[in-house]
Amino acid sequence: MYSKFLELCSFEPEEVEKERPRLDRAFELAGIGPADIEKAQQRVTEYFDIELLGVRKVLGIYMRQFLDLVLAREEGKKIIYSVFPPVARLGLSSILASEDVYCHAPELVVDVVMGQMFGKIDPILEAAESSGLPPGTAQCSLNQARLGAIVKGIAPLPDTTLTSGFFCDQSPKVDELLHEVYGVPNIFVDACIDSGWKEFPEVTPRRVQFYADEQRRARHELNSTMGLDITEDTLRQAAKRYGMLWYAMQQIWEMMKADPQPISSVDLGLFYWMIAIPERQVLQRGLDAIGTLAREVKGRVDAGRGVVEKGAPRVAWPLYHATDPGIMHMVEGLGLSIPVLIFASITPREMVKGQYTTPEERCAESELKWGVYHSSGGLLYRYREVCELWNVDGFIQAITYSCRASFSTLMHKRALERDLGIPILGLECDYYDTRSYSAEALRTRVEAFAEMLRARKAS
Repeated sequence: MYSKFLELCSFEPEEVEKERPRLDRAFELAGIGPADIEKAQQRVTEYFDIELLGVRKVLGIYMRQFLDLVLAREEGKKIIYSVFPPVARLGLSSILASEDVYCHAPELVVDVVMGQMFGKIDPILEAAESSGLPPGTAQCSLNQARLGAIVKGIAPLPDTTLTSGFFCDQSPKVDELLHEVYGVPNIFVDACIDSGWKEFPEVTPRRVQFYADEQRRARHELNSTMGLDITEDTLRQAAKRYGMLWYAMQQIWEMMKADPQPISSVDLGLFYWMIAIPERQVLQRGLDAIGTLAREVKGRVDAGRGVVEKGAPRVAWPLYHATDPGIMHMVEGLGLSIPVLIFASITPREMVKGQYTTPEERCAESELKWGVYHSSGGLLYRYREVCELWNVDGFIQAITYSCRASFSTLMHKRALERDLGIPILGLECDYYDTRSYSAEALRTRVEAFAEMLRARKAS
């Protein structure tokens, strides 16, 4: 039923046969039948560049993650649900501390597998809407995927959740709902993103210390709740593994400066969501997939091959779409290059080693230097920085319907137009749910924007 589909996801026949009992059980629990497999095979072929072995390998990582998620309870794992945006290194540390731990943000696996690959995300979102996150009330669709997957029995109930509430205040509210309805304990990590408008890129010791203390408290609470022994050395190992994945990806993001753009941002989005919150399959297979893709992308750059025409206008975009690959394909299909995303890149400023020594302090400083966790001013600074480093001709700013962490998008739009002198297109959309809009609905506005950028570039 699924051998041909899994072959597209880099599964060898021997692995398919070995994993058949797990595959059958996971597909049964997720409500995936023969028609769904056929649809997924068509979607993978249509939307992803499966000529590239690196892309096939990352698709395989997602399918293995999906099996691990759906079967975690039946296979006796201690289940911790992290959240996106993550307190990533603490969750990763729990995996390194015990082979018995499953720790991930289930909504990311569900969005990619059930959304991008199978095209079955809508029933999951609808399940959440009938279970505490109703439609029409600006509920985050990423949180809806988290709750809906649990309600539908795709994701098992966790033993605890590990949630930050300073970037998005709705995530801890959803986990509180899990506590009130299902009795799931919550562990929260807090911080403060208030600051003076021009404070960034300075990161004050007071803010680093507070965030580090919160991580330290959460680590002790996680050890106590789950019977783990996450030490400072475990945190250092986690930081090293996390950094290796991101710096490996930076090779590819740097090659996206080439003209023409060598690979679609749809394919790169798979890699971004993979490393955003690494789990066990990513630790085992992620660097190999990234390394394979890096070699293939370099081959395309050397050969002058691209997915858009050479000289195409270049636009930055905030974040990869998680559930619908058709959105970014539409933009690239209209002749726009998307070489960089604001949240998916490392700048030279972030590579400078900080002044702190304990693992919690170093993690806190690193995440605050990113800008996104710092303040609205910090995020604007990052917008400017990334746009200049990747030399873009324009910026497509997502004005998200129900994202509580959408930092002053209209204010940022005006500031970027003033400071960089590039056109900005604001698109009302949602990274995780396209039920209220589609690629075709956005096409007219993006097409007009593309024509305007081409005219500016020509002049």
